[in-house]
Amino acid sequence: MSIMNKTISILVVDDHPIVRGGIKTMLEMGKFESYSFQVKEAGNILDALKLADQYAFHLIITDSQLGKHSGAELTKSLLRLSPEQSVLGFSESDDMNVVEHMLKAGAQGFIKKSVDTGELIKAITAILEGRLYYALDIANSLIERRILGKTFAEFHSNNPAVARLSKREIEILKYIADQLTNEEIAKKLFLSKRTIDNHRQNILNKLGMNNTAGLVRFAVENGLLH
Repeated sequence: MSIMNKTISILVVDDHPIVRGGIKTMLEMGKFESYSFQVKEAGNILDALKLADQYAFHLIITDSQLGKHSGAELTKSLLRLSPEQSVLGFSESDDMNVVEHMLKAGAQGFIKKSVDTGELIKAITAILEGRLYYALDIANSLIERRILGKTFAEFHSNNPAVARLSKREIEILKYIADQLTNEEIAKKLFLSKRTIDNHRQNILNKLGMNNTAGLVRFAVENGLLH
């Protein structure tokens, strides 16, 4: 599908108004030579499905996690509603299980929320031209998992527990072991404190631990200190 000299209709689905508004402003206020954008927003899966039924969007960009629901659930519902629908997933997390759930549900690509305008336009263009688009680090991780059959953690530790952690979780665990607070880690990684809070809880859950002391001990025992 060519998008030259077209107005591209996009639905952005995210439960954070600031994120939705940021993407809307990025696209609608940007100056692009060959096309322009009209962007609508939805804050939950129900509103997204209503809008998708009402309008013919060229592309739906959805967060991988929408409150109690997932972007994968929304993607499946969208494709049942309209099989030819195009979906681009995005997230602050680099948990490859989340990415794979989205792709298996039918999303044609996946990017990070930290994406700049240039990469976002590349992703939109690729998908609307019938191609797939993955952020480089996500693509590399998919290759690592599918071709090499191993996760990043499995290359760096003989402990099976480490293999449960994503690259980002290992990075955060190292900072936790260095005694940085969630606020300090968030600043270093240019993420929100809420995201770091979620990662910390996910790490605790995956490792079956209850407190920071246990995480520090685990990091030391597995050579994960910076």
